[in-house]
Amino acid sequence: MKPLSVSIYRYSLPFIRPVPVGSRSIATREGLVLCLQHGPFRGYGETAPLPGLHEECLDDAFGELGAVLRHADLQTGSLSALTVSEQLPDNLLPSVRTGIEMALLNLQAAWTGSFIPLPGIPAPADRLPLNALLFGDTPTVLQQAAALYRRGYRTFKLKVQARNADTALQQIRELDRSFGNDVLLRLDSNRSFDRNEAREFLSSLPADRIAYIEEPLSDPSGIPELVRRTAIRCALDETLWQAPHVRHELPDSCLGAYILKPARTGGISATTRLALEASSRGSAAVISSVYESGISIGFYARLASLLSRTPTACGIDTFRQFRQDLPLTPITSESGALDVETVWQRSRTPDESRLKQLSAWTL
Repeated sequence: MKPLSVSIYRYSLPFIRPVPVGSRSIATREGLVLCLQHGPFRGYGETAPLPGLHEECLDDAFGELGAVLRHADLQTGSLSALTVSEQLPDNLLPSVRTGIEMALLNLQAAWTGSFIPLPGIPAPADRLPLNALLFGDTPTVLQQAAALYRRGYRTFKLKVQARNADTALQQIRELDRSFGNDVLLRLDSNRSFDRNEAREFLSSLPADRIAYIEEPLSDPSGIPELVRRTAIRCALDETLWQAPHVRHELPDSCLGAYILKPARTGGISATTRLALEASSRGSAAVISSVYESGISIGFYARLASLLSRTPTACGIDTFRQFRQDLPLTPITSESGALDVETVWQRSRTPDESRLKQLSAWTL
């Protein structure tokens, strides 16, 4: 089945409070929504480069979306998360590729009623656990954690930086004192430590409470020594797209996870390949968002469910940060997890009053 028409929309969604992105904070999320349509069937995709993370801006993405979609011969019918990239040109902007691949798979699923299973994983997961992002000063972090624990969350993610290592250490110790082995902590340092700083910081932590630390070092070649000295494994995030060869140089025993952000790793197919690679190495494949709308959250939940019958806690809890989201029926969690079918169905029906049409044409 070929899509017969294309529409591109723009949105602007306010956060409940500014969220941290690298060294800055943002108060509003801007992005594009793509709709591919064939008769009554619609497939939505999202293209939303994040300032401070993506090299492309929203105008770049809009221009490339139009150029690609006006000339591509798109087909659906037998596409899987592994193969959907094959009909698109190489070297697309990662946010653009993600939006188109998402829309194609959603259109096909709207038509056929399901997603094609991945090899060796015949049945998808029904429930997807979440990790909850904690940020703020120590009282705020502890209040957030207590509230989320009562709601069923058992995996927390905490941003840590070399410049605030003492504060982070205090927060981790307080979380350990409050919850003990009832929760698992994931740390993310965005490459802020040098080798000595990282070793000193990690050696001070309760290692059995830490699942991994994302990108602890500015030079990832130091990861094997760091893991050997501290017994805390590391996760790869930026390295996966900035220096993809490095992951093959690191021993499997050093790695706790691949942090997979489709809009940055290069699309749905690229993310799926990396997820299967992580699994083959004994590492978790943590599907994560870059503060995209509920359209992406529902799709990412479905993608994660296809990768394992027992998926790890994923980093798509970011829907909690929005004051207003795109799905007509809001995305919600229950007991720290998503019901995959429910959230995917909700993600397929956006509130069109929150979308501004920029362009539309027939194919």
